[in-house]
Amino acid sequence: MKIIIALTVFITYSKLNLIYSKKHNQTLNNTSQEPVYITEAKKNIIGVWYQEDASTIIWEFKENGTLICRSDEDPAETLTYKIVNTTPICGKDVDVDEKRETMYLVTKDADGIEECSDLAFHEKTKAKMNLWAIGMSAEAITVFIKK
Repeated sequence: MKIIIALTVFITYSKLNLIYSKKHNQTLNNTSQEPVYITEAKKNIIGVWYQEDASTIIWEFKENGTLICRSDEDPAETLTYKIVNTTPICGKDVDVDEKRETMYLVTKDADGIEECSDLAFHEKTKAKMNLWAIGMSAEAITVFIKK
């Protein structure tokens, strides 16, 4: 009798987990609890990017979470970065919608000052991305192209 009850509980629990994960449309990767699209974004961002309307501004994202920012006018600056889909970030509540694949780039300078942007890769090419500063108007969108 105990085996039947245990089996019934296990099957019910498994079904609820399956229904819950489908309901929230969460596809998780095998190594962590983050959605696959965040894992893919972390891979896609690695490399050298230049700003579309100011090609002398270059950002290099490294696998170890380091971001090197360079431009002709200023010395290179080293920051850290992470890609997240959590709220709040930079003290502001943001949308977290896995169906729309929302994600955010958080950078931190040597003084610990964070800057946060909505991050979106162009659908047809992962070699172009938009960064939209959190709390700013649409004019605050910066487009980067991967070299």
